[in-house]
Amino acid sequence: MKPFKSALPIATWLLRISFAAYIFISNVKGVNPINPESLNFYLSLSMLILSVIFVVGGFSSKQTLTLIVAILIGIILTYRLFVPLPDLIAVSTFKQVLLICISFFFVARGN
Repeated sequence: MKPFKSALPIATWLLRISFAAYIFISNVKGVNPINPESLNFYLSLSMLILSVIFVVGGFSSKQTLTLIVAILIGIILTYRLFVPLPDLIAVSTFKQVLLICISFFFVARGN
């Protein structure tokens, strides 16, 4: 059975939109209430901005914006994964690893 290659652009956009939506929704709580003394506030705010830029980058003819944003999202997600050093392997750890992998996919694939 051969893959349905003509569906790849649709699948890429679905992955892009769902990834950005999850990043956006999971970080909205971090910016409300506004707490400029907290590092979590700035990380959440940057993730909100990056998720919007990530979707906008898909409309660009050049892949540079998508690559830069995917790298930055991957770095922030990796920081959030390793800084608290989880006591045990939890479902949230695997969610974080999945998001890092999706970010790396867009670093490797571009638009």
